[in-house]
Amino acid sequence: MATIIYFQRKKIANLNDQYQTEVNLNNALNDTVSHYKNKRDEWVAEKLTLQTTVKNLENNYNKLSASQKELVDRIKEIDKKNTVITAALIKMSVKVDSLLARDGDNGTVVTVYPDSTVNINNLASKDTTFLYDINVNKVLPAFPNIKPTLLFKSLEFPNTQFVNFYWKNDKKKGYPIAFSVSNSNKYVKVFNIDSYAIPALSKEKLNPNGWQKVGNFFIRNGKNLLYVGIGAVGGATAYYIITK
Repeated sequence: MATIIYFQRKKIANLNDQYQTEVNLNNALNDTVSHYKNKRDEWVAEKLTLQTTVKNLENNYNKLSASQKELVDRIKEIDKKNTVITAALIKMSVKVDSLLARDGDNGTVVTVYPDSTVNINNLASKDTTFLYDINVNKVLPAFPNIKPTLLFKSLEFPNTQFVNFYWKNDKKKGYPIAFSVSNSNKYVKVFNIDSYAIPALSKEKLNPNGWQKVGNFFIRNGKNLLYVGIGAVGGATAYYIITK
């Protein structure tokens, strides 16, 4: 019984690992970024992680997108000095659809009259996610020879970024690893992410449930159980021969 359990569990585990690795890699290669809001009202960008060996990624290099190729190239550069466990490449931009500069003191819209020169200093933003300090000088539309200036003294987008690797709750697909990134600043837009994790990061091995613990036990201790079984059978046979 120990022999049968050991070899069957080992064979099944190896076949499942190989199959699931190929499925997860193919799914990750073809996955696209999905966006949703979290409990903090932040936009989250999520995408499946490439979970395979670096060598396998190199063998599939022609199947990779431009962003995935860049990720692999960066991993290879880092991996020469340190073994890479997880890595991610995030592409984002800061976009402001429109900007209405207001007087920082009284909050009124700046109005320029055609018969007067306007110099306005320190137009400060009251939006904590978009901080700016602007000077407007020499605005006089009636005299085209006078060139107005718009000076951005400072421009800042405070942002807290949270990145996360985690197993998706999908048993049928072998709990594939996903990667997500969220930003506290509404002006920061993530338009693509690609990530990598070593194949050894498996939920069944690192965070198994009850049945998976039993299976892992037989896989780890199969040889010992085999020897115990053989010894028990041999001992019982010897005892039978001696007593008879």
